[in-house]
Amino acid sequence: MPPFRRLNQHELAARTDDGLIAYLRDARAAGATDAARLALQILVFGYWDIVESRVSQKLPAHAVEDVTGDVIADAIRSSFAGESIGEFRSWLQTILKRRVADYYRAREREVDQTPLERDDDEGRGPAPAVADAAGYVEVQMILEGLLAELRDDHRRVVEIVVFEDRSAAEACAEVPGMTPDNAYQIVRRFRTELRRRLDEGDNG
Repeated sequence: MPPFRRLNQHELAARTDDGLIAYLRDARAAGATDAARLALQILVFGYWDIVESRVSQKLPAHAVEDVTGDVIADAIRSSFAGESIGEFRSWLQTILKRRVADYYRAREREVDQTPLERDDDEGRGPAPAVADAAGYVEVQMILEGLLAELRDDHRRVVEIVVFEDRSAAEACAEVPGMTPDNAYQIVRRFRTELRRRLDEGDNG
C-alpha cells in the first residue's frame, strides 16, 4: 500500500465526493487527523445548498439561514466514521433532523406573544411600505461601510459566498490560507452584523 500523501485544500476542493471519502479513509488509517478534518470540512461545505434546501422545507424562512449554519458547524465539529458517501449523507441528515427538532423544542419553550388577528377590515394592519430610493441608498451605505471594515481576504470571502452565491469551498480555493471553517465564521459574522445594523437603521 502506497504511503499516505497529504493534499492541500485546493487539491481537495477539486475532488469528487467519493474522492473525498476515499481520502478521509486513507487519512484516518494513517493517523492524519488534521488532514481528515480538512477533507471533512470541504465535503460538508459542498452540501451547504442541499442542507439549506432541506431546512427550508421544514422551518419558516427567517430561521433557515441560522439553522443551516448550525447544521454545517455541527458537522464540522463532529467526527464522521463512515466509509461511503451514502453513510455521509445519512450522517448529515441525522444532524439536520436534530437541529430542526432543537428549533421546535426552543419554540415550545417560548411564550407566544403574537397578537390575535381579526377577520374584519378594522383589524387589518397597514400594507407593507414599499422601499423608496432613500432606503435603498441607506442599505447600500451600510453594506459598503461594513465591507470596508473587513480585511482584504475576509472581504473576498464575503463577496464570493454572499454576493456571488458561490460555495465556501470555492472561496477557500481562491483565498490563500482560508479554511472552510474560517470562511463559514466570516460569513456568519458578516450576516449577523449586517442584520444588526439594518435593524438599528429601522429603529433609528
